[in-house]
Amino acid sequence: MPFDFLDGLDALVDLLPFDFSKNSSLKSAVTKKSSKKSKHTTELWGGSFLAMASILYFIVFKDPLPEENYVQTLLICTLIGFLISFVLFFSLYQLGFFYFKSLFKFIFFNGSVILLITSFVLFIYYKSGVFL
Repeated sequence: MPFDFLDGLDALVDLLPFDFSKNSSLKSAVTKKSSKKSKHTTELWGGSFLAMASILYFIVFKDPLPEENYVQTLLICTLIGFLISFVLFFSLYQLGFFYFKSLFKFIFFNGSVILLITSFVLFIYYKSGVFL
């Protein structure tokens, strides 16, 4: 397992604050327990988004889609999904919640969100009946 620069930086930051009060060991144990708990949060969210997207894609594509403008409709829905996803990513970035420790987590989370929103747009487009 290669050394991750951010994990090393995190270890250095943990060494900086010196707290000599009698509850300092208790506080550090609580923070370490909470950080262990949330270690795989990104993978959990990404996996649940992929599961929801696969259910929505199954609902949309189980019946044959209308023949007229099939490719154009899929491209437009995909572009709308990308646009909504990028607005969501920009909002998360501005709020400070868009931070990933590894490239895999970044790609997995972003890909699952893009697939979920695109599947949701397709589901609304084909199953609502308003546009057909």
